[in-house]
Amino acid sequence: MQTSLTRTDGKENAVYSRGSFAFLCGAAIVGVLLGAMCFCLNSAQADRLMLFRGSSLQLRAEMSYGRIMAGSLMGSTVFLLAIALSGLCAAGQPFELALLILRGMGLGYTLTETYSAVGKAAAPYAACLLIPGAFIAMLALIAAAREAICLSNIYLRITLADRQVQGLADTVKLYGTKLLVIEAMLALAACADTISNYLFIGKLT
Repeated sequence: MQTSLTRTDGKENAVYSRGSFAFLCGAAIVGVLLGAMCFCLNSAQADRLMLFRGSSLQLRAEMSYGRIMAGSLMGSTVFLLAIALSGLCAAGQPFELALLILRGMGLGYTLTETYSAVGKAAAPYAACLLIPGAFIAMLALIAAAREAICLSNIYLRITLADRQVQGLADTVKLYGTKLLVIEAMLALAACADTISNYLFIGKLT
């Protein structure tokens, strides 16, 4: 359930929650496609845009498992913090959506780059290497973006309202608790990324 000032258990609220999550999933997929297109452009400008793409296969093979886990967790946590801070702003909705798309672009660029490097025969191994951790992390960030957008909407309604609203402190506490749970999901994604690296990197280098 999303962060909100009032709790409703009716059908309308459930449909809204599913719809908003589906919309954000679509935004992330658009980001993945844009990232793949940026790689296909094969330009220096496109490469500089992908600041948050994953490590190359050769670098993954040389890194320790601890560094892989820390790098994966750090990269996702940066986005989580940015989304969380945007949620505290009444006009943060565009930034939250943009951050989600940007993260998707990094993933799309990495997937396309890896596929280009290993070829069609090794593509299943590349998918098993990259997708499990990335999928969990992306779902976690989508959930964070949904919570952040909802809180931004609450702040926006309060800003535009003529009356004083009670219970905002409890709402922000609930928001923080949910973000801690999402950070735990990102830690799980980092573990999955590390395990995938252990199992499949040798088949690709």
